[in-house]
Amino acid sequence: MKKRRFVFLCGIAAMFSLLSCDNEDVGSGEYVESELYAFSMTFGTMPSLYAGLYAVDREIPTYFFFEREQTFDTDGFPEHVMLCPYLGADEEEKMRDWMKKTIADIDEKNPDAQFELYVDDLRAGPISHDFFAAQGIDMSRVKVFMLSDGTGTYNEFFNNFGASGTGAEYWKKMEDEINSLSWSDGGDYVGTKALPEFETHWHWSYPLATRDNYTYIMHDSSLLETSDPYVREKLTEMNCEDRNVVDMLNSLSPDKQETFLSMIPYDKDVYVELMDESPKPNLIINGTSNQPENQRKYVEEVYEKYKDDYDVFFEPHPADESYLDYETAFPGLRNVPKMSFEFVMMFIGDKIDAIGGFPSTIYLTVPVDKVKFMFAAGPDAMPRPLNLIFSNAEQEIDYMLAAE
Repeated sequence: MKKRRFVFLCGIAAMFSLLSCDNEDVGSGEYVESELYAFSMTFGTMPSLYAGLYAVDREIPTYFFFEREQTFDTDGFPEHVMLCPYLGADEEEKMRDWMKKTIADIDEKNPDAQFELYVDDLRAGPISHDFFAAQGIDMSRVKVFMLSDGTGTYNEFFNNFGASGTGAEYWKKMEDEINSLSWSDGGDYVGTKALPEFETHWHWSYPLATRDNYTYIMHDSSLLETSDPYVREKLTEMNCEDRNVVDMLNSLSPDKQETFLSMIPYDKDVYVELMDESPKPNLIINGTSNQPENQRKYVEEVYEKYKDDYDVFFEPHPADESYLDYETAFPGLRNVPKMSFEFVMMFIGDKIDAIGGFPSTIYLTVPVDKVKFMFAAGPDAMPRPLNLIFSNAEQEIDYMLAAE
């Protein structure tokens, strides 16, 4: 049976005059009768994966936007998900108005409707207020899931709330900003940029997590670091759920796993066959996009050390082009077709015997015991929370520095 893809009541919705919408020609999503609705809007790869997994698992009417268009195949979404017609970084303003109109339309037709919002953690506070509270929807009807963007979640927390004294001061400042707005009967949003709900007040997410209707989704909340006693106490009040996207996929039923994999614009079999071509164990080097000279030196060093014992693969960053001659320069090395690395772990995690590369968010999804080398001076030189994760690694890790 052919799946329904996009159903929009743009003409009808355009007749509604709704709050704070600048594009009067932007319509709204199809109204579906339900007691509960989900809205997903994500800007980073990791939050998009979280949102996609929730959308597959939560079979309720879901209105979905993701900025990084290469993340999903728009033809693969299940029937209960309605994609925003405005996708990508250039469509944020139209997306905002379409989503707000859709929310207001549902609220008008169903004043008792309950909502779930899935959104990047560092944008969650302003968006939840502007899209719901500022439209007169009491936040007691809205559950907000703040989706971690990876290492940024931990580094922003430490840099702003980590120091004793100033951590408490900044936490209270964020609370004052939050409490200056009405969250029950509407109210104007306070911001300074053209799209302030996307780009300001990144640190509201942490204090908001102490509220009953906000939940922080991250890899491991115990890795949030602070030396401030007041902030440590606040950490105990935060509603956090520790989730790993690979584990989330594996916990889905087989049918839902198949649905999610159909949303991914890559052929899993290509990667499986690549890993199975040889009986030797597989080693993957993950690359970056902004260090072509260092990357080549690192790859050569890993290649020379491990080529006899492993099949060596290079996994390129989506924005990198400097690797194209690696298979010629390093005979026997194979380039893995480009895709977001989180999908590599979803597709072939069980076939990877050793891995290493540039420290990044992807190592929140990689089992530490598979890491054989890292392009860093050591754990302390890594972004949080990788500094803690790798300082506790049981095996010896080869930390590499670029040659001078």
